[in-house]
Amino acid sequence: MTRAYFGTLGDRPVPGDYSGEGTTVPGIFRPASGLWAARGTTRFYFGSSGDLPFPGDYAGEGTAVPAIFRPSTGLWAIRGVSRAYFGSSLDTPVPGYYRAGLSGPAIFRPSTGLWAVRGLTRLYFGSSADAPVPGDYDGVDSWSPAIFRAASGLWAVKGLTRTYFGSAADLPLPGGYAGDGTDRIGIFRESSGLWAVRGVSRVYFGSSADLPVAR
Repeated sequence: MTRAYFGTLGDRPVPGDYSGEGTTVPGIFRPASGLWAARGTTRFYFGSSGDLPFPGDYAGEGTAVPAIFRPSTGLWAIRGVSRAYFGSSLDTPVPGYYRAGLSGPAIFRPSTGLWAVRGLTRLYFGSSADAPVPGDYDGVDSWSPAIFRAASGLWAVKGLTRTYFGSAADLPLPGGYAGDGTDRIGIFRESSGLWAVRGVSRVYFGSSADLPVAR
């Protein structure tokens, strides 16, 4: 465990394995200038103030690559890999590892429940009341569409499971908390700093002034 200071007010946290050494390091994206900085690794400029950052292993080389989604035009730009138009300002970007070992652009459209993974699939799951929380919930090395319904605490993973965990006061934060290759259901409760991972642990860490970073 560690504590470090990196970034400033206005930066978006974008941790990742930018060196390909198997270790996630703190990283930030500064929208005002398009700066990406990974602590102890690299600094460069990519994107602008209207972009949302989504680093991932888009090249299948085991290294996190900077990428942005531009809601105003539906542009996905992956540094050194590709540029494509997919989705719009009506969509929530949900890129991830829907193919084993390879991240790719994907969107969730709350108005219709549409999930669209570029070059792979389109399906309907969830509604405008739901937050998308895709992940590898069955340990098969590829992600499944999933939703968290804050009003009831419902978690639903397409084709796999439905369960209740958390409430409207919580932020859904699934992740590999058990280290067994499977994503677990987890929440962060800002009012108390509670982190609760279903079937794994409960701990208090942080406060309402903090931004949780689970992946």
